[in-house]
Amino acid sequence: MTNEIRRATAADATAILALYHEVARVSGGLARTESEITPDYIDGNLSAALSRGLCLVAVQDGVCVGEIHACAPVPRQFAHVLSDLTLAIAPAAQGQGLGHRLFSAFLTEVRTNLPHIRRVELLCREGNQRGIALYERLGFSLEGRLRGRVRLADGTVEDDLCFGLRL
Repeated sequence: MTNEIRRATAADATAILALYHEVARVSGGLARTESEITPDYIDGNLSAALSRGLCLVAVQDGVCVGEIHACAPVPRQFAHVLSDLTLAIAPAAQGQGLGHRLFSAFLTEVRTNLPHIRRVELLCREGNQRGIALYERLGFSLEGRLRGRVRLADGTVEDDLCFGLRL
């Protein structure tokens, strides 16, 4: 079995699309449903991350099993921030530490190769306890709460939690 974490390229779009469809179908960890994950959605996120941020993929035996991306918002005053962060791990690869390894590699890459970035931020629904535990282990702090922001498929409503990491 070969494993690799590397910077994504535009050529990874199809593999990332397949990963997101798989994750949306089973885990409920993504905010979008499978039908909302279109090639344009993936291309837009990938393009933004490649031009104003960072995107890494985890590849196992030639298959994309993980992806993380974030980008700086367009206004110049936020050029030191990576935001809109998304982490997706294939259901079969969850619970094996891949999310931690991928996110750690992401933060190392930011610290090493993007020295102008001073802050990374993300949103996480309050029911995603595994995600919250991961972000806290990586040094993120809970900075706020958007009450009643997330409506789940079953109709329940949860808060969206705002996390930040100052580098």
